[in-house]
Amino acid sequence: MSLFESMSRDLGTVQRVNIQEVRMNKLNFYEYQDDVINSLKESILENGQMENAIAYLDDFDENGDIDGCRYTLLGGHTRYLAISKLLEEGKGDGYINLSIVEKPQNENEEKALIMSNNVQRKKSMEVRYHEIKLWEEIYNSLEERPSGTKRDWIGSKIGMSGRGVAKVIAKVEQNNSTSSQQNTTINITRNDIFKRLKKTKELLEQSGECEDIDELVNSLINDLNVVINYQN
Repeated sequence: MSLFESMSRDLGTVQRVNIQEVRMNKLNFYEYQDDVINSLKESILENGQMENAIAYLDDFDENGDIDGCRYTLLGGHTRYLAISKLLEEGKGDGYINLSIVEKPQNENEEKALIMSNNVQRKKSMEVRYHEIKLWEEIYNSLEERPSGTKRDWIGSKIGMSGRGVAKVIAKVEQNNSTSSQQNTTINITRNDIFKRLKKTKELLEQSGECEDIDELVNSLINDLNVVINYQN
């Protein structure tokens, strides 16, 4: 079964499963806010679980060990966390409705399914960028490339245009570059320049020449010391 078939396949049978038989997916990189979990917790208490979580059957965890769980989540992590909280508080019956699907054939397929199940989430620019880079890895691994451009294909997977994908990449990488340059400037001001000035002074003293330059270097070192002491 291809990646595209697996992502559009029927969600399979629905089972009501003890939450303690279900494990979080270690490939899931999304963050879950406490206020969202608490809101869903109250909704489940009042109305029941409105949407099924999605999981595949597997007795082994990501390390290949038997951990007592039978299912690994692909979607519905917030519902899982909300029901787990309810169980800790002695509320609810501790069961979760799962749509059981086939186990992904490889890690890329598993990542794709997790991201597809989180399309509707509100996301920061950084999370969007991370999604784009993961979809790019998946695209590059495909034996048969889909029609159209890579950025349009990626955009279709995360709910935005190809132009939007390009803008996210440009914005995040520009911010990262600016941040890196700023950090480099600070390090040079406080460390590298001071060391270079001292080294220059030592070389001048050894040569016994350029007395005027030696005096200038001494002055610069004193000025730099004043700046460093002021900043500290």
